[in-house]
Amino acid sequence: MTVRNYGQYCPIARGSGIIAERWTPIILRNVLLGCRTFNEIATGAPGLSRALLTRRLRELEHAGVVAVRPKPDGHGSFYLPTPAGRELWPVLQALGDWAQRWMDVTAEDADPDLVVWSWCQTSLRRDLLPPNRVVVRFEFGSHARQARIWLLLEHGQGELCGSDPGFGDDVVVTVDDPLVFARWHLGLVEWRTALKSGAVRVEGPRALCRALPTWNSYPETQARRRTEHDRAPGGTAPLPPEAVRPAEPSYRAAPWRTGRTRPGRSGIPGFAGRLVTPRDADYDDVRAVWNAAVDRKPRYIARCLSPRDVAAAIRYARERGLTLAVRSGGHSVAGTSMCDDGLVIDVGPMKALTIDPAQRTATVGAGTVWGELDAATQAFGLATTGGLVSHTGIAGLTLGGGLGWLMRRHGLTADQLTGAHLVTADGGQLTVGPASDENPELLWALRGGGGGLGVATSFTYRLHPVGPEILAGPVLWPLDQATAVLRSYRDLIATAPPELATLVVLRRAPAAPFLPVETHGRPVCMIAMLALAGPTAAERLLAPLRTMGIPLLDLVKWRPYTGLQTMFDTGVPAGWHYYWKSTGLRELSDPVIDTLVERAAWAQSPRSYALLFHLGGAIADQDPTAAAFSRRDVPHELNVNAVWLPHQPIGPAECAWARDFVAALDPYRDGVYVNFLDHDDHHRRAEAFDAETTARLERVRHRHDPDRVFRPD
Repeated sequence: MTVRNYGQYCPIARGSGIIAERWTPIILRNVLLGCRTFNEIATGAPGLSRALLTRRLRELEHAGVVAVRPKPDGHGSFYLPTPAGRELWPVLQALGDWAQRWMDVTAEDADPDLVVWSWCQTSLRRDLLPPNRVVVRFEFGSHARQARIWLLLEHGQGELCGSDPGFGDDVVVTVDDPLVFARWHLGLVEWRTALKSGAVRVEGPRALCRALPTWNSYPETQARRRTEHDRAPGGTAPLPPEAVRPAEPSYRAAPWRTGRTRPGRSGIPGFAGRLVTPRDADYDDVRAVWNAAVDRKPRYIARCLSPRDVAAAIRYARERGLTLAVRSGGHSVAGTSMCDDGLVIDVGPMKALTIDPAQRTATVGAGTVWGELDAATQAFGLATTGGLVSHTGIAGLTLGGGLGWLMRRHGLTADQLTGAHLVTADGGQLTVGPASDENPELLWALRGGGGGLGVATSFTYRLHPVGPEILAGPVLWPLDQATAVLRSYRDLIATAPPELATLVVLRRAPAAPFLPVETHGRPVCMIAMLALAGPTAAERLLAPLRTMGIPLLDLVKWRPYTGLQTMFDTGVPAGWHYYWKSTGLRELSDPVIDTLVERAAWAQSPRSYALLFHLGGAIADQDPTAAAFSRRDVPHELNVNAVWLPHQPIGPAECAWARDFVAALDPYRDGVYVNFLDHDDHHRRAEAFDAETTARLERVRHRHDPDRVFRPD
């Protein structure tokens, strides 16, 4: 069956038959931007042959998308968009927005004369042009199709000239790095940054040189649209009615949270939730997890609405000998929340949430994510230690220990756990709590033991007064200052009180809303910091850290606690590929710091990064027998994240970078945090616990799951 025949059933196929042809979207873009003649359209499509352009314009005319009208003088034609053609503009915009979010600009894309064409054709600020004629000469060198182009500005209009217009040059722009020039046009780099780097040089009268970049509206427009996209997943264009779902907070806008859940017939006795199978139209959406590198295909996904649904699903799987996996928030980088050809117990729909402000407790369904819990508790000025990313699920974080901004002051997430409801391997339901008759051994194991004991369907946490405003934020230094900065940092945190929390990030600065565009892509050492104290004390606590070296940017300010909790969300969206390697570190000696800085710079992907957590404080002060988390004397935890886009072939190289990074620190390693283990780290699980804790966990697991129905890994 051909696509053309398939179009009788599928409108997407019919539309693709028009606009999916090679070069057609570019031709349409040019016509919709106001190119009216054949030559104007061709200028905005470098590399397109005139014969193919003629053929494509005929096809668009035949499809009713472009109208062809003869010029009054009879020489040539005008090409005008029809009403049908104009309605394609949002489609082209959506494609461009998608490419900006998911595809990097490369040197091959950076044709500087095309940048000038786009500037003149689409984004010239005619209202800001000088009243007198101005001629701008652009010098490009061997990397452009043309080595020299003139932009003639006169009477509020702009004209691009391939030869000297004969009026003399008022301004000369020399482009030595076309990639930087293209990134400025896309709003990724500021003009002054391009000038300081030497990538672009401008000569001419001072007033004209300063005004020149303001005549291009495109950089500012693209930066604004990028911010809007980060704030509102899906962009600002309205969705078609069939794609609109009930409004949800942005921290829930992830593929694994979009599957509908409603009671229905499942074939599982006693199961009132929804059983999703490969026959369902939304099967791929429902099985998707945060890490798109994980592509597992279960036979069944049981979206549970209650503990009884969980019990029914466990019995069904056991009776049929199916592999079981458990998914709560779906944020497991190793993909253990999915399985192939088995049954996934998905408690994502279970989000019941009760706050008791008098007792300072929260009882929360296992499908809740941290953004939801933070929003509920902050309504009372309370919080508990949570993850650094708001779309992380509460269950996995708690069962593995739980690193977060409040851990040095109040302890790990697991330390806040006072009770839970658990469905065991035989389908039984247990209340877990501190009292002697409420399975205290299970509570101990759930506090950082890594799971594998059953399906926890709810958690009860201790809450603490926090916020709603806190002094927090990142300070950035150029990576070439990182060695000196981290040595000063090491000395300062050696005696830091528990009210001070820090996180070191080594990477290229991401395109995050809280960072100016001129920093995007620049190698940096970022130290995010928080002080849990009153205004004067908080400022005093953070002052030494903020004045180390010569900071590139200081974004520390009083902000909502929920703002801190969502600050890093845009840097780790669902749908990218992730691979983690991690280790505890006994010290931050000079050799360790040298290795951290050197290895961080070797990442090929601009999305990869290394995180260094400062532990200690209340973590080390907890009763070591009260929780299975047993590495309380480890002062630092390193997490190396290899991150790349699905279509990029650099995955194997980035994974090797992460492995080699951690291997280079072998002489200084001290165990590993269980939540940072990836799919190939099974042999390292024993490093997460001391021998006594490991033996005790095995006894608890054997008692409640002797047949190993639930895999702790």
